[in-house]
Amino acid sequence: MTANLSLTVPTNFDSVGSRGHTARIEPSAVERRAIAAAYDLLDVPSFTADISLERLDKDTIAVEGRISAEVVQPCVVSLDPVAQTIEEAFKIRVTMPDSPIAPPPRRPGAEIQVDPDEDPPEVLVDGRIDIAAIILEQFSLAIDPYPRAGEVAIPGEYRAKPPSDSDSPFAALAKIAEDR
Repeated sequence: MTANLSLTVPTNFDSVGSRGHTARIEPSAVERRAIAAAYDLLDVPSFTADISLERLDKDTIAVEGRISAEVVQPCVVSLDPVAQTIEEAFKIRVTMPDSPIAPPPRRPGAEIQVDPDEDPPEVLVDGRIDIAAIILEQFSLAIDPYPRAGEVAIPGEYRAKPPSDSDSPFAALAKIAEDR
């Protein structure tokens, strides 16, 4: 989900010098309510992110941070409120579009090569890094997608039934062969 929020912390790529840049982001109560609405949460009682930017070379910056948040979301079974504590550390790289390490532009339908050992860097748009966008993306990845209140279980009538041998595609083929 892409959050359409007014929370933004733009940083000019060129303003990150050799000594780097650090920031603490603490959204206001109004911004936390907007975050909760954007991510279908019941509440975001607290949210803090500490972030540091370090220049790796003339085209690349490492963004490292830690998000600490409390969220409340509905249980996927009972809809009761479920509290979750998020403590998430992350590290990504951002680079200029003309950098040698920038991934090539994606063409529709083209095959995508993925290196499982290293995420490709994010490519900057207009020479700016939006720290808030990075933080919110990492926050959204840390939210439990299937929260459950206590030991609540899915009622038996709604559970998937195990497939029987007659549900097998091979059983359907055997039935066609028998009918011939």
